[in-house]
Amino acid sequence: MKNWRKTILTLTFLGGAVFFLPSTILLLTGMAPSIVASFIDKTKERLKALTVGCVNLGFCFPYWLELVQGGHTPEKAMQILNPESLIVMYLGAGLGYFLEWICVYASVAMTQKKNRGRLKSIEKEKKALTEKWGVEVTGNYPVDEQGFLIKTDETQAVS
Repeated sequence: MKNWRKTILTLTFLGGAVFFLPSTILLLTGMAPSIVASFIDKTKERLKALTVGCVNLGFCFPYWLELVQGGHTPEKAMQILNPESLIVMYLGAGLGYFLEWICVYASVAMTQKKNRGRLKSIEKEKKALTEKWGVEVTGNYPVDEQGFLIKTDETQAVS
């Protein structure tokens, strides 16, 4: 049953692509970096593909609007697809990659800063517990073969 749904969906998509051929030509060419991003993004969330795709579509939209308003023909689509418009569309994809990179970098930096603060807090709490309860609470003390504490100057002061 699911194969029929896939087949119907594929046929509907292909029929729409042929029916709206000028838009298909323009958008497939302009959105090529987004298609590549969707193939290379293997993460579960697919944020790179989403970011690149949205920004790339935003930069393709004015040219698609020009196509729709100026006569929706394949000749008009090919006329719009000049090097200048392709550069603008692909720069949009590049901006999407840059935004994704910046967001990941900022997220990692903030998480590292938060974790460093948490680590300092844990070290401070560990020091307070060691002063209160002795070196035994740290787990970092010498033991003999049977697992008993070996008395050292530090551990004798605690006992």
